[in-house]
Amino acid sequence: MANHFKFQIRVYIEDTDAGGIVYHANHIRYMERTRTEWLRASGIDHYWHQKDYHFVVRGIELKYLKPILMDDLITVTARVISCKAASFVLQQNIYRGEILLATGEVELACLSIDMLPRRLPEEISSLLKKEMEQN
Repeated sequence: MANHFKFQIRVYIEDTDAGGIVYHANHIRYMERTRTEWLRASGIDHYWHQKDYHFVVRGIELKYLKPILMDDLITVTARVISCKAASFVLQQNIYRGEILLATGEVELACLSIDMLPRRLPEEISSLLKKEMEQN
């Protein structure tokens, strides 16, 4: 896992409102897509095929700083900022070049198949803590 994972996304017309500005909820979609690619790049591709646990968004805080426009090539980042027994928090930013467009924190909780809180799997917990040490 790279502590400052980066993923590029092209903005299409379907992502925008009538004024050509990205609809506010799509910022969350871009962050979700980046988290998925972050897990894949980290070698946790079996996550999608296992049946013992799930990750759910427990909380999200997002600040919109500048508009994202039709046809922009944006870079979305993900960085671990905290890790507890059953949850972790990522700082996620969206950039156009060097310009910060949006920033947010996403808390993800680990749930059992019965939808009850459970400890993070050891493999994931170890990777998250290793990333935090790189800060």
